[in-house]
Amino acid sequence: MLARKKKVTLSDIADAVGVSRALVGKVLGGGNSNIRVSEETARMIREAAERLHYQPNLSARMLTGQSSHLIGILIDAQPPPVTFRTLAFIDKYAAENGYRLLIGEAHNSIDSLYHHYSNFMQYNVDGVICLAHDYPGQEEKLQELFRDAENIVFVEKPVLPDACCVEIDRAAAVEELTSLLLRTRKRIGIIMEDPSYHSIRQRKEGYCRAIRKAGLEKLWIHFLPDEQVGLEELMHRAITEFVLPEQLDALIAPNDLAASYLMRELMRRGLRIPDDIAVAGFDNEPFSGSLNPSLTTIDDNNEEIGKYAFDLLLEQLNEKKTSVHHKHSVCVVPRIVWRESI
Repeated sequence: MLARKKKVTLSDIADAVGVSRALVGKVLGGGNSNIRVSEETARMIREAAERLHYQPNLSARMLTGQSSHLIGILIDAQPPPVTFRTLAFIDKYAAENGYRLLIGEAHNSIDSLYHHYSNFMQYNVDGVICLAHDYPGQEEKLQELFRDAENIVFVEKPVLPDACCVEIDRAAAVEELTSLLLRTRKRIGIIMEDPSYHSIRQRKEGYCRAIRKAGLEKLWIHFLPDEQVGLEELMHRAITEFVLPEQLDALIAPNDLAASYLMRELMRRGLRIPDDIAVAGFDNEPFSGSLNPSLTTIDDNNEEIGKYAFDLLLEQLNEKKTSVHHKHSVCVVPRIVWRESI
């Protein structure tokens, strides 16, 4: 019979680092707040805990009211791939500060999100970061269930007064891109998905602002139909029904994958990119730089989003301890990544 592996204790870590058990407890378990510890010693303790595969006793922490060092993440079960990039950066900054993540997935359901939030509270999480809440038609449900939620940060501004959030100003990015295209192009179109989503309305707002500021009246906007059809087929239709009839000389696609389908089909039909028509995408997917020509795209700045979301949550937790009020929202402006397609 295999011998049962001995559970690593705070004393084991203390012996490995050469410090007291109380000091280890302060760093790993939120123990006696009167004990002072340097950043270097705290780093050594955390590294020893990781090396020895230390597993904290969460039940004991809950009973003593200590921090669980857990953060709950609410995420849609079918998000755009770029959302996982934001999640990866949240995980990075959480790990650097001694926190671990619990994930709760739901799809198009505020009720399900709140169910996960309630479960997080039972696990005594320190706070929650919500990456999914923009569900059209469920705004009242969001306000009803999350109105009094504590220690929660939303990514994207929710329909909640005074909510702590990281706003993403996609309107500013699309306005900048459209304005710059207008310097050399005359007929700029944009393809968008369901405008009932806040992020899509932002794109339309930025595009329209740039067109108005240029003194133009004509808007070239194509909304994709809500059909169970593949993205490649939708882009082929958009070219036939929108791009070619309107004789566009620049096009902003809904995402990088859609842009790649558009570019391939446009070139198959004899149009040169960017000579005859410029194409831009969204999300700065890893493959966008390897297309031929390489794709100009809008990058949400996911690392900033993830870092600000985590920092805002820490500020909320510290505010609860110290009563010092901090800012409750941060705005991130996506950046344009210029490449050969424009």
